[in-house]
Amino acid sequence: MVGFRFRGYYGSRATDGARAAAPSRPGGGAASDGGRATDGAADHTAALGAVGLRLASPVGTAQDGEGNVWLADAGHNRLLVVDDGLERLLAVVGGVGTEPGRFDLPMRLAHHPTDRSIYVADTGNGRLQRLDYEYDGTVPRVTGAEPFAADGGFHPNGVVAHEYWDGVRVIAADEFYREGGDLRGRLVVFGESGEQIRSIRTVGDDHGTPLYWPQGLDTDDEGRIYVANTGYGVLHDGPTGPPKLATVVRCDRTGGAAPFEGLADEVLAELPMPRDVAVVGSGADAQIFVPDAATGRIHAYTSVGIADGAVPEDGEDIRANAALEDGIGIPHDGARPPVDDSAPADAGGQDRFRGPVGVAGFEGVSVPDSDADDPTLAVLTAEALAGRIGAYALDVHTESARRLGSVGAPRDRPGQFSTPTGSVVVDDPESPLGRCALVGDGGNGRLQRVDFAAATDGGRVADAGGDRGGARADGRVDPVALPATRFPFGLDYWPAGTGGGGRLFVTDYTAHYREAEGVGQIHVYAVDEDATNASGERSGAGVSLTLVDSFGPWGMGDGEVKLPRGIAVEPRGEGVARVWVADSANGRIGVWDYDRVLDGADPRGDRGCFGHIDGGFWNPSDLAVGERGVYVADENNNRLQRFDGDDWHPVGEPGYDGDREFLLPISVAARDGYLFVLDLVSRSIRVFAEDAAADGGLRPVDEHRAFGGDATAGELWLPYLLSVGDVSDAPGVDVVVPDSTLHVAQHYAWDGA
Repeated sequence: MVGFRFRGYYGSRATDGARAAAPSRPGGGAASDGGRATDGAADHTAALGAVGLRLASPVGTAQDGEGNVWLADAGHNRLLVVDDGLERLLAVVGGVGTEPGRFDLPMRLAHHPTDRSIYVADTGNGRLQRLDYEYDGTVPRVTGAEPFAADGGFHPNGVVAHEYWDGVRVIAADEFYREGGDLRGRLVVFGESGEQIRSIRTVGDDHGTPLYWPQGLDTDDEGRIYVANTGYGVLHDGPTGPPKLATVVRCDRTGGAAPFEGLADEVLAELPMPRDVAVVGSGADAQIFVPDAATGRIHAYTSVGIADGAVPEDGEDIRANAALEDGIGIPHDGARPPVDDSAPADAGGQDRFRGPVGVAGFEGVSVPDSDADDPTLAVLTAEALAGRIGAYALDVHTESARRLGSVGAPRDRPGQFSTPTGSVVVDDPESPLGRCALVGDGGNGRLQRVDFAAATDGGRVADAGGDRGGARADGRVDPVALPATRFPFGLDYWPAGTGGGGRLFVTDYTAHYREAEGVGQIHVYAVDEDATNASGERSGAGVSLTLVDSFGPWGMGDGEVKLPRGIAVEPRGEGVARVWVADSANGRIGVWDYDRVLDGADPRGDRGCFGHIDGGFWNPSDLAVGERGVYVADENNNRLQRFDGDDWHPVGEPGYDGDREFLLPISVAARDGYLFVLDLVSRSIRVFAEDAAADGGLRPVDEHRAFGGDATAGELWLPYLLSVGDVSDAPGVDVVVPDSTLHVAQHYAWDGA
């Protein structure tokens, strides 16, 4: 991190009134004076409605012997314990840190088969933890915390415990393990006290199923292991290229393939984005549930592996759409009701799950009207985009779900982000925006304006305990309404100049437009000074946006896009700009010329096509106009591509080692002859000089790695589209990175030039 300095984060981290309980004995680790949760308050039970409990990307759940539910609130680096009715908060465990009982991204949980112990996949700290607990009346209290880890690099993002004939085994999914150029991950099998027994990198023999980025795990009553093999579709090199679909596979505890009786092999499912798997029930009556974060559905299978339906009902061709919808979980319901009758609700009338990343059986819950011969089963589902853990009654027969309860209040106050997405640094003295950053607040269907004035080195910038996420003196984070956009993703700004005032371009990333014929997914807003209210006061942001044009309806034809993400505006003088859009689902780049006087866009064809050759794209995520061409983050192909006006020039290959090795490069930004690249898997920001003499035309200059879940330390877990500019008081280039898991916008300064 030669030239990078962390300047602080923006966005309110105040979540609720929850505080870690006091330890029951000295050295309990998980609940010492330093054991506070992210935001502090009540060591006694409290009604969830009164606490206003807000979650940040919850993932794992586990039930204890009392039936109470333990939740992994990953983005807040804590565990929560609620009652079996999901009505009362019983305990808060942990907080950010490296000491035993504290966490850095606690992702998934497993309960010990017989003891009062919870195993935690403490991903950012590179370890598992065993938490022993006791009950003090109705309140669980952690009495001990024992960390353990595997040899080599270890970042577990899945854990399950099972009692075999010769003892308890704890199995962890080590998501980012690799050995040199061999990018396979692994399962690690431990004894119940943490002794490492074996590693599994391929299910079956040498011609079996390799494991890439394994995440959620479960076991059945025979001890067979089910694995969400999330990176298989991207990283496995098949005979005709990447398979594109991830898999769910089954093995025994030695790694031997465990074929399904109703299938030909050990592969249960092929889906765009399976993040977890749960076996609910036992024996022949068991149901296997797999949440697909890309399409917002939970798929059900019988115990022998036969597909038994999808909830809600699925009429789509998953395989045909796999290359199209393999991005983040696609919001199908958006942030508000349709603005007109041309934007219908999702087919079938039922909203899909919002980014389902975790599922588990919900034991001890009676589901009304359940049929013994065809039961409706209760499950707990972690919905990342909604920021909640929901209890649902899944009726596989009717392919429907009914919510029984949930944990997680909305993150919708001023200064609070809900899935921050794209960003743009604005420097326009002729506009009411002035000098600021705008950040897409996807889950709330709005923008938030960030004032850099309060930034201090390493400080907790713009973090207030009250309703507004801004420092009380100078810095502010204020919401800006978007009249037409449901889920803002890509942002770019064209400053005022010849032909008129400034224009803000916003891509709307939602499959809602699939049946909204002729409705544009790329929105253009004029920026005006906000009108005063009846008291003569302006809103905190001081600006209002007026929709002046929209273009890019759903489709594959000229001027059409599907799920647009990043956008770049290239001014060309006389009030005209070239607009470049990452058309992620079509696997290409859309191009328009925009006239600011007429406020209209003319399509100029598209560039590239879906594929893996030069000029072929798989989920292009972002783009930027540099001095030597247009650069594209070709995310699922694990590379960048540069367009020089005639030809495409790929740069990079899959790998963890930095420089030109990428794994899911998700964003690019250009400034003054430098290209800034955000690599998702390594959580790194890299800087390249545009250099014709360098390999690929890009010379590595600097890199900042920020893997982890501590927002206050500038860490990143699920960042989206970065932006660069020079508007703060910090020397060098301002770099803004929204993080959708930590619900903040991180601010760095780079002066390596």
